[in-house]
Amino acid sequence: MIAQGVPMSFNRVLEEHEVSPELRKIYAEVRASFDIPYVPTLFKAAAGSPEYLRAMWNDLGPVASSREFQAAAIAMDEYIRSEVIGGGWKFGDQERVLASQKISTGDMAVLAGVVGVFARSLPRLVLFSRLMQRGYSGGQKGRVTPGKQHPALSRLVTLHIPPESEAGMRVWLLFSDIKRTTGAKYVPSAFRALLPFPGYLASVWIDAKKVFGDKEFLRARDEVAKRSMALLAGLPVRDHRQLIQHISAEEWHEVEQTVDGIARLLPQFALLIAVWHRSFALHPRARAA
Repeated sequence: MIAQGVPMSFNRVLEEHEVSPELRKIYAEVRASFDIPYVPTLFKAAAGSPEYLRAMWNDLGPVASSREFQAAAIAMDEYIRSEVIGGGWKFGDQERVLASQKISTGDMAVLAGVVGVFARSLPRLVLFSRLMQRGYSGGQKGRVTPGKQHPALSRLVTLHIPPESEAGMRVWLLFSDIKRTTGAKYVPSAFRALLPFPGYLASVWIDAKKVFGDKEFLRARDEVAKRSMALLAGLPVRDHRQLIQHISAEEWHEVEQTVDGIARLLPQFALLIAVWHRSFALHPRARAA
């Protein structure tokens, strides 16, 4: 474990066993605030600067739990789904692909549910990453009302997201292609979750690359990014540079590069996961669409 207060590396995401008890507590609060069964890469990467993560979460944690943020997140989710349905994008028959990988029908429903977890969380992360950017760009005024959440999913379920280091050669090649194609520094959690299923991961990535090459999908990605900025109105963010006095210019640069890189990619991944989720016939919305 790396001692509390000591700057860490931004070269990889940091798992719970690698950080201090205080940061593990923040990880738990993140899960509860977003009511998701995993800690998103955005926070595990930001843990490269413990002082930044603590101050940022102290400021924005209450915002993430507020009624206003939840309303904005619902609006973001609905907008993404409308873009996906309007665009008509779908992956191949997911049940057939999974059957070819010898996955049972019961496990197909489990995997569809896992994809649904990411489809639910990514619209919230699109918004939250923009708030983080506002924090080191001077902040903004606003006011929020405390939410009355009773998180169940985050308390009942833990979703294991394997680290990239556990990838075998086949998966490592896929991960390398994902990062090369998207420009991502870290492999997104939704893809790392499939590490135990390399055949299915390969199929998903082939479909994803086809969607990424669609000009209308890229237009929708840009529209999601624009909409996310509009939905930030009224959400308060303090000036994080003023809050944190002891971070060097070099460390701030690393923080900005890390958050900016993830924030840039989140709109397209939020759309992509919604397309993936819609491609399951087991998913009620997919049947309706």
